[in-house]
Amino acid sequence: MRNQLFQYLHFSRKERNGTIVLLLLCAFIFALPDILDRFREPLTTDFSEFRKEIQAFRDGQRASAPNASPDLFYFNPNTASQEDFVRLGLSEKTAAMICKYRDKGGQFRRPEDFKKIWGLAEADYERLAPFIRMGESASLSEEKNRQSTPKSQFEFDPNVASEDDFRALGLPERCIKSILNYRSKGGRFRRAEDFQKIYNLPPDDYERLESYIVIAAAPAPVETNQPFAAKKRAPQAIDINLADAEAWMTLPGIGEKRAQQLVRYRDQLGGFLSVEQVGQMYNLPDSIFQAIRPLLLLNSHNIRRIDLNAVSVEELDAHPYFSRKQAELIVNYRQQHGPYRSVEDIEKIIAFTDKAWIVKVKGYLKV
Repeated sequence: MRNQLFQYLHFSRKERNGTIVLLLLCAFIFALPDILDRFREPLTTDFSEFRKEIQAFRDGQRASAPNASPDLFYFNPNTASQEDFVRLGLSEKTAAMICKYRDKGGQFRRPEDFKKIWGLAEADYERLAPFIRMGESASLSEEKNRQSTPKSQFEFDPNVASEDDFRALGLPERCIKSILNYRSKGGRFRRAEDFQKIYNLPPDDYERLESYIVIAAAPAPVETNQPFAAKKRAPQAIDINLADAEAWMTLPGIGEKRAQQLVRYRDQLGGFLSVEQVGQMYNLPDSIFQAIRPLLLLNSHNIRRIDLNAVSVEELDAHPYFSRKQAELIVNYRQQHGPYRSVEDIEKIIAFTDKAWIVKVKGYLKV
């Protein structure tokens, strides 16, 4: 038994030499990567494209950064204009968001409500909170701001003067809104004395401006024997790319505010490519769109297109069909791969998987 076990475990000289060679070969194979690393040149990573993206991001941040030296003054967030918010040191985007919130019916009832605006930094709210005035305090603060603002004096017709004209004349914001509201409802100043009937017009402002009021003669009324209902302007077909707010208001269900929204939406798009786009406007009921659709014409195709090789992130983001992220992807692709050769190049951006959206936006792009 012992001899059999010895013979089973015994290696001949040839087998021992083969085992040694095999061990040496295994050791060499395991050590080979470390040996090769000593002769291989170190790899260098090219961060140039990454640095370009970082620089583009920083440029975008600087472009949307708020005013470096803001003015501080008392303001009512329910009546202040977008320009006022920018003067207070807020970014253009935040100021536009506040105005959009108000346009949709939002209202600030307490100063604390102002910090609920999405995108408003806590530091900005803390800086502006002492200057927020509402109700009676807002009127007093507005009066202080108005008294500290230089007033111009020039001849004006209260029936046609613009909001900026009244503001340049030094009138309070509440008074300006009352005048514009009075005119929008069909009111007319026939004599200079009628101007002082605006209930919130300060008497000293009327005395200061009385000699500058020049009222043009009203057009003579057209005599007609037709009943009143026949005098109402009947709905007529309009060219959706040329119609102004007054033309839109002739359509059933379209009032002054909705007409202005349609004109603003068209301007933001750069023009309508199809009648169906009118129905895509936010807050336009489908029932109204279906009622006015037979009266909508598309004879003018003068579309304002966006140059992919010159547009900025902010300009693309302002278009209703582009989000901020989509705008950044388009601009970053141009910076990484060079100028676009055709509009179809945006399909090469991997993140754009929505083919219907690509077809929709192509009509507003150019190279």
